[in-house]
Amino acid sequence: MKKRAKQLSFLKNVVKLAIIMAVFIAAAVSAAQGKLRESEPILRVKIGGMHQKISIALPGGGEILNHKGRKIRTIRGKSGFTWAIGSGKRKKRVEHLNETLTFAGRKNQVTLNGKIYRGRMLVKFTNTGAIAVNHVGIEDYLRGVVGSEMGSMSPAESLKAQTVIARTYAYANRGKHGSEGADVCDSTHCQVYQGILAERESINKAVDGTRGIIMISEGKPIQALYHATCGGMTSDNDKVFGGTACSYLRRVICPFCKDSAHFRWVKTLNLNEFKSAMAKENIHFNHLIDLGYESPGLMDRVDKVFLVTDKGEFSVKGTTFRRLFDLKSTTFTLGNRKNVKAVISAAAVIKPESEPDNDRVQIVLAGMGETATDGPAQLIIQTAKGLKRVTRPETGWQTVVCRQISEIEPADSVLLSRNEMTRSSASGQIEKIEIFGRGYGHQVGLCQSGAIELGKRNWSYRQILPFYYSNVALRQLGY
Repeated sequence: MKKRAKQLSFLKNVVKLAIIMAVFIAAAVSAAQGKLRESEPILRVKIGGMHQKISIALPGGGEILNHKGRKIRTIRGKSGFTWAIGSGKRKKRVEHLNETLTFAGRKNQVTLNGKIYRGRMLVKFTNTGAIAVNHVGIEDYLRGVVGSEMGSMSPAESLKAQTVIARTYAYANRGKHGSEGADVCDSTHCQVYQGILAERESINKAVDGTRGIIMISEGKPIQALYHATCGGMTSDNDKVFGGTACSYLRRVICPFCKDSAHFRWVKTLNLNEFKSAMAKENIHFNHLIDLGYESPGLMDRVDKVFLVTDKGEFSVKGTTFRRLFDLKSTTFTLGNRKNVKAVISAAAVIKPESEPDNDRVQIVLAGMGETATDGPAQLIIQTAKGLKRVTRPETGWQTVVCRQISEIEPADSVLLSRNEMTRSSASGQIEKIEIFGRGYGHQVGLCQSGAIELGKRNWSYRQILPFYYSNVALRQLGY
């Protein structure tokens, strides 16, 4: 009996120990999961420029903390915080000078000058104004970005592609505005961010459906550049921005943005407008005799614009020319409507510089072999739902290819002759300048108009992204 009692006592102790260990393991797992959830990157987003006035409210109430994290004021109900820098005769001592205050709402929301954001708002007060920085989780940040950069009515997979790009850009550019205590800003200099104002159900689904996914190349997050419309062809990063060529930012033929309002565009200038703009670059003249440009090809990126005037010859960078006249891109040609119509038509599709000559190409379906039985019996392919094993169809394998369809006259350097501009019969000088261009934006990386069209054609975001970015893979961040 004593032996049996000892055995029962031993078993009870084992059970107790097992329960204690189970509780300990459960607590450890819970703590680890909590830690994992907390590891989501917090992004610091600079809101606007230097604010002369600040009005802050905390929906549901909250607290104002000093730089040490100590509460200095409680915000309740509809009360808030206002601040303004004095000016003129009313200029006075700046309140909170050189202080940084944190505005933390109980609902994790804060309103700055009428616009509501998730997360906290840190404000630094100086004698020239206030700098506001929104501290927000990267996933909540994306809810305010994707809808600002791509319409919320876009196809679901297009929105997912935009979300992955925006997340990658934010993750790779942390510290870009480090001197201002921020990672990124809320303008086109980084990515347009409008906080809760830009949130929509479709955007939330795209963010949740790609949570933590970024693009990498050679193990590192890429510089995920994108633009509105490429106009038929994207550009190499080094040709646009200079610097080192990126293997994942190479020129791509894109026939999918042709329905965009910016696929082709035109802008007309009179001589006075032109002279006024050139004067800003310290280029002065009375008569414009000839105008030309240097470009690697027809309707390709313009490197320089040349002016022949009564005061001599001048040149302006293509990027400067775009800025002066607020052009949609630097891919354009000059002349009058009648003479350049054939040029624009011929340049509707432009081939990559890496291919020989200047042949036009067309995207078509082609068989893998001469008969339906050619090729392997099975393939692993990327579909809208991920990688799938597919058996060869009865009609045989078909693949998307580019084929040459005609030739375009090369134009390494173009200088328009006298009769290609609208001229005054009296003076012989150019009186009107017509600029014909393609695309909108810097034209590097993903073409948003093309991505939207691909989404309409049932491409998944996993197919859209590698179409525009070479040598990339997707990576899941650990949060």
